[in-house]
Amino acid sequence: RALSGNPRRYASTIMASRSLARFTRRLAFHPRLISLPTLLRPTSACQIPSISSARGLFSTSFLRDPETKKAEATTNENESAAPEGEAKADGAKETEELTPEQATEKQIKDLEEAVKAAKEETAQMKDRLARSLAEMENVRQRTQRDMESSRKFAVQGFAKDLLDVSDNLGRATAAVPPELLETGDEHIKALHEGVVMTEKTLHGVFERHNIIQIEALDKTFDPNLHEGMFEYEDPEKEPNTVGQVIQEGWKLHDRVIRPARVGTVKRS
Repeated sequence: RALSGNPRRYASTIMASRSLARFTRRLAFHPRLISLPTLLRPTSACQIPSISSARGLFSTSFLRDPETKKAEATTNENESAAPEGEAKADGAKETEELTPEQATEKQIKDLEEAVKAAKEETAQMKDRLARSLAEMENVRQRTQRDMESSRKFAVQGFAKDLLDVSDNLGRATAAVPPELLETGDEHIKALHEGVVMTEKTLHGVFERHNIIQIEALDKTFDPNLHEGMFEYEDPEKEPNTVGQVIQEGWKLHDRVIRPARVGTVKRS
């Protein structure tokens, strides 16, 4: 009844009461931040909280709604972006101060620098590409040579072991005197012929697999092909020539797998 004569104050009182009710409900989640009796303690016997005081109560940071926080964040972003905008404005102002001819020259200079940098980078990339291609070609050729060498000399160890068999067959045929073959037993002749045929067959297999005998007799001594065992005098032969062959030498393709052991004629 006391407020019925003043509609404006009545409306303010109603709004304050509703705000106070909402505020009281929110305080249930923050019991330590503010004391309800302290909030509700009146300053005078008939003083009623005004709208401004109620708004002040809701201005605390823990009661701000999401929209208010979003507006404050936007304001902070605008303030932080202000220096960048000022810098851009200064740059634009400097650009505006240039004359059209100066601006054109500046653009041309920038383009020329960009073209120069691009050309240098292109030259470096071409050099790297050429080096890479050359290295790959060298690796390819080296690999191809290694593969060919592996194929060519894969049987080197096996062929070297068979040389001893060839030597023994040669010694067996040389151990039979020619007179014994003419007047001897037929069994000895047949055995000799069998050994000779076996030796020829083995040498044919050697030739098919590029295992070649080194010719040494009456040849000039070559340290790459011959192994000198001794020297002797022989007036009928030239000095530094091979006069005697102790053991035959052999090559696999162009590689010496066993040098010929020889005796050479020395200078008199």
